[in-house]
Amino acid sequence: MPSSAASTTSMMNLKHSVLINPTLNGFEYGMLRDFEDEIARITGGNKIEMPTRKLPKFIDKRIGHGTRYSKLREFIPKMEHNLKADVLWVILMGSENFSLDLFKNWDRNVGVKILYIFDTFESQLPSIRRVLASTKWDLAITSFHGAVPFLEEQTHRKWYAVAQGVKLDRFKPASKEEKLISFSAYGRRLENIHQSIKEYCLQTDKYYEYTTTTGLQAQLDPRENYRQYAWHLAHSFFTFSWPVELTNPKRVLTFSPMTCRWFEAAASGTVILGQPPKDPIFEKIFGSDFVIPIDHTISQNDLKVVWEELWEKRYFYFQSALMAREKLASQLSWESRVKEILKLINLS
Repeated sequence: MPSSAASTTSMMNLKHSVLINPTLNGFEYGMLRDFEDEIARITGGNKIEMPTRKLPKFIDKRIGHGTRYSKLREFIPKMEHNLKADVLWVILMGSENFSLDLFKNWDRNVGVKILYIFDTFESQLPSIRRVLASTKWDLAITSFHGAVPFLEEQTHRKWYAVAQGVKLDRFKPASKEEKLISFSAYGRRLENIHQSIKEYCLQTDKYYEYTTTTGLQAQLDPRENYRQYAWHLAHSFFTFSWPVELTNPKRVLTFSPMTCRWFEAAASGTVILGQPPKDPIFEKIFGSDFVIPIDHTISQNDLKVVWEELWEKRYFYFQSALMAREKLASQLSWESRVKEILKLINLS
């Protein structure tokens, strides 16, 4: 079980490869591409494409991960595929993006195998199990600390948690003079808050942005969509963010995940309004007063007062967000996540 500085150096001298799925397009995969890029940069590794199978359309659609017939994947005759790497990194936004379960002997010339999955919700367990069964993984990592207990219970293997992150060169603060967006909300929203802040901004001639990400072109490289999103987030004074279980209770059942939005907003120096996830690791990373709490149960009249008070103090809150960004930067980056995983390899 190597743990010395010398062993770290030897791990870095190994041939690292990052498995890439080039068919994944759209804004939501921008963070995936940034993580893959940082792995390749830090390890000096190369990128190799995940193989795909050309199956008849009527079969391909029916046996996709998450479909009612996905169990039939194991009966599809497996084709030979040969990957070569001392260390192979497989980074998945979701286990549904994995296709190596349709191949055999792909790991014959692979040394250390690292699996990192961003989303590991309870509903994804069947496809997670198929990914795990495809090879003997040296490390299985989820981005959600709260998911580790149920993953270990349901899959009967060791799991690690390594939080999500950001590329600091992409998410960087704009000055207060450049803040063109008063309030923003990207992704999941609470309808009563959405209507309240929209009405307030209309009445006070402020700009509330909430549709940018839905209008991005799916065929573009995810990095391009992500770059546009990062610009808009950095040019917002305030942005809303809520726990997954509050906005979409059917999405997660047993834990409170810490998603990428918190890291993106923090790196952008944007003031976060809403409620933090209940994952205890959140406070360890961001502190107890990182999010300005918004009571989503109060009346529309009371919410209007909240928006007015926040706007009056926007420069104070913005300065606090900048100070938090400076303090937390090293804890937010994908670079720090790659190094954290490299340490896990040395301890495995």
